[in-house]
Amino acid sequence: MFAPSFSTDAHNVLTPAYFMQILEDRGSKHAEWFGMGYEVLLKSHLVWVVSRLHLHFVHPIKWGDEFVFSTWHMGQEDGLFFRREAQMAALDGTPLILATTGWLLFDIEKRTMVRHCDFAAGPDTYCLEKAIEEPAPKLRVPSGVEMALSYVHDVRYSDLDRNFHVNNTRYASLAMDALPDEVRTENGIRDFYINFVHEARPHQQIQIYIGEQPDPEDASRIFYIEGKVEGRTSFIVKVVI
Repeated sequence: MFAPSFSTDAHNVLTPAYFMQILEDRGSKHAEWFGMGYEVLLKSHLVWVVSRLHLHFVHPIKWGDEFVFSTWHMGQEDGLFFRREAQMAALDGTPLILATTGWLLFDIEKRTMVRHCDFAAGPDTYCLEKAIEEPAPKLRVPSGVEMALSYVHDVRYSDLDRNFHVNNTRYASLAMDALPDEVRTENGIRDFYINFVHEARPHQQIQIYIGEQPDPEDASRIFYIEGKVEGRTSFIVKVVI
């Protein structure tokens, strides 16, 4: 694969949203391969829901760069999350972007999470190699971070997926849009974390708040972005630059 022009930002660097788009597509195809794809699950009123994601950028990918994308699943951890790993690597195998994600099975009739699934893929489909050692964490805005309203986004048709919720990858773009103008990404983002909390729907407004962690231990800049819908948290993002 190669990075097309629409996959990169104003500084010519591949965006978190584009990585998530590929992961969503390839992960869906992989789930179909072992019998847990969208159409099969929907017959039992189940859908996959991504809950947590951590991207670690080893080296920035720029427009026209070639890479190999791979993804695999590790089965269910702690009785709830299904862990899926992914990476983009250079043609010689050198890692460029690493990812770990936590997925949930959601019963759309009962509106509840499913802890056990009778037809869940067996251990013969697992790959226990970890792209990132620790699972994607639960995010909370630290008490010392002052959050301020950045902007308000009106949910439109182009934001939606086939479930008529805002597509997961759009939240990444909304978060990046909140970063201050002086933040430059030409040397790449170090880490991008996101937690999905509540879905946003058509014609709702998402209030986007941002705060910067004061005095980090190293020279990095750490931002927290929180999206709220009708007073409830919709998503939380942590960006390390």
